[in-house]
Amino acid sequence: MLKPAQQNNIRRQLRPFVGQFFAGAFASLSLPPLFLIPAIFALSLPLLAYLKAESRRDAMMIIGAAGMGWFLTSTYWVSNSLIVETASLWFAAPFIALALALILTLFWAVAAAVAWSFGGSLVARLFWFVAMFGLAEWSRGFIATGFPWNLTGGLFSFDPASLQAASVLGVYGLSVIAMLFALAPAFWVLGSRRLAATFLILPLIMTGFGAVRLARAPVIQQSAAPMVRLVQPAIAQADKWNPAMRQAHLDRLVTLSRNGQSVPKLVIWPETAFVGLADRNEALLKTTIGGAIDKGATLITGIPRLGRNGRLLNSAMMFDHDAAIKGIYDKRHLVPFGEYMPFRKWLSFLNPIVGPVDFAPGVANTLMRLERFGAMQILICYEVIFAGAVVLAEMRPDLLINITNDAWFGVSAGPWQHLAQAQMRAVEEGLPLMRVANTGMSAGFDAYGRSLGRLELGASGVLDVSLPAALPPTIFARFGNIGFFSLIFLMIAAAAWLDLNRAVRQ
Repeated sequence: MLKPAQQNNIRRQLRPFVGQFFAGAFASLSLPPLFLIPAIFALSLPLLAYLKAESRRDAMMIIGAAGMGWFLTSTYWVSNSLIVETASLWFAAPFIALALALILTLFWAVAAAVAWSFGGSLVARLFWFVAMFGLAEWSRGFIATGFPWNLTGGLFSFDPASLQAASVLGVYGLSVIAMLFALAPAFWVLGSRRLAATFLILPLIMTGFGAVRLARAPVIQQSAAPMVRLVQPAIAQADKWNPAMRQAHLDRLVTLSRNGQSVPKLVIWPETAFVGLADRNEALLKTTIGGAIDKGATLITGIPRLGRNGRLLNSAMMFDHDAAIKGIYDKRHLVPFGEYMPFRKWLSFLNPIVGPVDFAPGVANTLMRLERFGAMQILICYEVIFAGAVVLAEMRPDLLINITNDAWFGVSAGPWQHLAQAQMRAVEEGLPLMRVANTGMSAGFDAYGRSLGRLELGASGVLDVSLPAALPPTIFARFGNIGFFSLIFLMIAAAAWLDLNRAVRQ
């Protein structure tokens, strides 16, 4: 039992970090779905405190507190997956949210620890922090399988014009720009008012570039473009895997697919829309597909199947009217604790989320091909969030198709954030993207990220979209993150120049 004096001392030590936590939490409101862009300026408060830190430990604690606020506020919805099917696990939901936020916060804290050792002047130290922060955000895309969710660059999704710079810089480059924008007040306080003004107008310059790019974009010829039907059944996650309700769910999919006078040549269902194993439900599958589409039409659906050696695969399959298989894609990038269980032996209490059997990753990328639609790259669920990894240069498709469930996350910020990341991939790659979600939001985007229509969260319905053409490979599609690394180099060069100039003056 701590003595009152000890308790007071702990409160005194933690009090400053509480403020940094709330600054990070408020700043995260700049992300989708709220897009309160000025909120990002709140990050200047922990960064100014960071500059005054007397030790590396204090620097890590300050930025760590801000990061914890940012991630806990913006990824809280992940814990909903724990209780959507097993309400009795409600007590564990806060710990899941805290654990994820803590893991993601470590990247910010490490960036702060590395940057703290560099920079002779305060302004130079800010540039060093931005450089290390950018590298930390980039590393979130691949370390421990990767989870680059809620990058600061995501705030530019608020408008298609501001998003166009992603075709050059990618989301990691936009994240560096977003951080410079966020720190404009900090540069002003430090007396670097020209830099502050420059970083304030950077987003305006980007938006101007985007507006010009969009003004030059061709108008989609609706009459000549092939039509795609996106089907959103809005089946509750708690009911989705109930065998007694399978037929009712399939009937809903068939009825929606038949919506209107005619069925388009391509109909797309969401991830695991057909909940029976493809290999063991052939008769039901044939009846369902034959009822959903006409002869000459094609259906793409998410469906689990058994691969070699009985491995369970999360797949997408393309069928013709007679249920003949015309293409198969197996999900390659699985969700840890969602589709497979690391350390299952010690974490068996999470079995209600993952199930008793792990999915296995697909071993190779496969494009689906369909006349008039061209080559199609399937991305299942969160495979769409990995910038620079959705398309192979030697296998460039004509269309991106993202099928997902998202019912795991309920009515929360998660589906909006997922949608914004899909839109970002369309701009980066210069490819149209069709997103089909079980409970929403399903949407279509052209190669500039412009919306072609959307079904709202929780709505049951269909969206018919005229397929726009792909663009030639963008700068990002050709050269990847070269724009991002150029910005990192500029940050380090600016810090070095400031320190050199300071040394010469002394």
